[in-house]
Order: sequence, then structure tokens, then C-alpha cells
Amino acid sequence: MAGISVAKSWQVIRPHVPMIKFRKGGASVTDTQVSGTSASQHAAGSAGAGKKPQVTLRPVIEDYQLPLRYRRQPIDEKEIAYINRGGPE
Repeated sequence: MAGISVAKSWQVIRPHVPMIKFRKGGASVTDTQVSGTSASQHAAGSAGAGKKPQVTLRPVIEDYQLPLRYRRQPIDEKEIAYINRGGPE
């Protein structure tokens, strides 16, 4: 008798559909399920086309070039001792 109620409850449960929709990012679960094969075919076709992706090179900023507000705060001797002993006693 318990098996019958479990079987009915599984028939009632619907697949999970996320309620949060992000503006940017990857495809949602339903999009990948519907167009999973076409997306993989598109990726394989674009890789074989021979076109290189556009890459924008930007200069690297070193630590000494950062503005003061983005630099790390100096660590005082008490913090160094606390870290070296492994945390609280």
C-alpha cells in the first residue's frame, strides 16, 4: 500500500525550473536541454571555420602602480605574531 502512494507522489513532482533569471551569464537549464545538440554542433562548426577570436591586450598594472585605496594595508607586529602562532590559543 505504501508503494502505491510513493508511485503517485513521483507522478505529481514536476521537474525543477529555476525561478531566478540572470541578465548575463550562461544559458538556463531549459535552454541547454532544448538546444543542447545544436549548441554543440555550432561550437564545433565555428572552431573549424578558421577564424580567430578577437583578443584585446591591455597593460598589466604592478603592485607599486596601484592607487593607495587599492593597495593592501600594512600588517602590524601583533597580526604577524597571531598568524605565526596559528590563530587563537
